[in-house]
Amino acid sequence: MERQQWSDEMTMLYNHLGGGHSFFRIEVFVRSLAPGTARPQQEDLIRRLRTLEAEGDIETVDLYVTGDCVCESTAAAATDTGQFLLNRFERFGAWASEFGVDLVGFRDRCVDSTLTRTTVTGHQFPRIAVAVFDDDDLVLVTPCAENDAQHSVAELVTTLESVSDSAGEQDLSA
Repeated sequence: MERQQWSDEMTMLYNHLGGGHSFFRIEVFVRSLAPGTARPQQEDLIRRLRTLEAEGDIETVDLYVTGDCVCESTAAAATDTGQFLLNRFERFGAWASEFGVDLVGFRDRCVDSTLTRTTVTGHQFPRIAVAVFDDDDLVLVTPCAENDAQHSVAELVTTLESVSDSAGEQDLSA
């Protein structure tokens, strides 16, 4: 997807990433039940983000395993991890609404319990998602879509790497 297809808001966010700031904090969310075919891609993207962190191009990379689904009405939701994931799911939705984008792979899902014979609604994260924070401000969530264009985690990581490469070239020429 070409950037000129993006809305002004999304272009502004990507330009913000290109400002050479190293204070971005990255949160990576992976499903523990990702199929084997997705696992190498997840590991590659995480490795690339960790490299950017080690080089000082981003402040931190935090990795969270979401499991298959986070259900608000379960005991797990009352844990610190459950509350954190529910908060992030809600915060990402609010961010998407504010910028007029759709989150890709984030969905509500009904789960049947054979033990309690009930159905509960839970929130499911995509196989891999990345959130970018500038201090405490949520700057970007991928994967997302707008105007019939999808923006992937891989695209975000490539953008961060290109910003890092261009900043390194500028340092060498100075």
